[in-house]
Amino acid sequence: MQSMNSNMALREKDGVKFLTIPFFEQAGGVICAFSTRMGGVSPKPFDTLNFSRKREQSNRNFAENFKRFAQAVGFDENKAVGINYAHSPHVYHVHNEDAGRGVFGEPLTEYCDGLYTDATAIPILSFHADCVPLFFYDPKRRAVAVCHAGWRGVAAHIAQNTVDSLVAIGCSQENILAAIGPCISVNHFEVGKEVKDVFLREYGNGVILRRNNKLYVNLNKACAQDMLSAGLKEKNITDSGLCTFAEQNLFYSHRRDHGKTGAMAAVISLKDEGK
Repeated sequence: MQSMNSNMALREKDGVKFLTIPFFEQAGGVICAFSTRMGGVSPKPFDTLNFSRKREQSNRNFAENFKRFAQAVGFDENKAVGINYAHSPHVYHVHNEDAGRGVFGEPLTEYCDGLYTDATAIPILSFHADCVPLFFYDPKRRAVAVCHAGWRGVAAHIAQNTVDSLVAIGCSQENILAAIGPCISVNHFEVGKEVKDVFLREYGNGVILRRNNKLYVNLNKACAQDMLSAGLKEKNITDSGLCTFAEQNLFYSHRRDHGKTGAMAAVISLKDEGK
C-alpha cells in the first residue's frame, strides 16, 4: 500500500522516550503517544519504563513510570482511563464520569479491548507487549479511539468495529485518521495451522507468509485491510512498520522474552482547546 503513511516520530523529554504520530499532530487538537522501554525506574528484566504491574509486581514502580510518561507526553495521569482486557473486538464508549478508571481507580464495568471518546482531556490508554496498538482520530467531529488488538481481536475485526463505533457518534469515515503502532511483525509472528486458518478465512491469503515450512501472520496488513473495508482513506492510515520483537532496545516483547518482560503504553487524548 504505497500511499499509506509509514512514519512515527521518536521524541524524548526528561529522559522519557516515546513515539508520536506526526499525521495526527499535524491535524492539531490531539495528544498521542506510544511509550518505549526507556525513561523509567523498573529493574531488569523490566528495565525501565515498564507498564506491566502483573509481571513486575510493583505498584510503586508502575506509578512512578506512569507519572513520568504522563508528564513527558502532556496528559493528566489522574484522568487516564485504561482498557479492561478480554482479547475481544468489543470497544467501550468513555465518558467524563469514567475519568481515572482502569489505571489507578476501579476497572471499567465492561470488558473491552478498545476505548473511544469525544470527551475532552480524558486520556484513554492500552498496554502492549507485542499486540497491535491502534489509534483513531477524527479532527472534525473531535473524537478519538485506542485499541489493544491481539490476534483474536484482530481476527474478530476490532479495527472495523472501532470505526463503526466512531461513525455511530457522528464521525465520518473520510475524516478519520488511523495508525497502526509498533507490534510483532509478520517475520516473527509464527502461528499454527488453526490460527492461520482463521486469518485465511477472514482476510485471505495476502496476510499469510509461508517460509521454511512455517506459517506467519501479518497483523499489520489485516488491520489495514479492516480499516479500508470500514471506509477509511488509504492516505489517512499510518503504519509504523516497527516490530516489537526485533527492536529490543526500544520495546518489550512477550514472545521474544518468553513472558519475562514489561509492557508499553498507547495513549490518545483530545486537547482542551480552551487552554
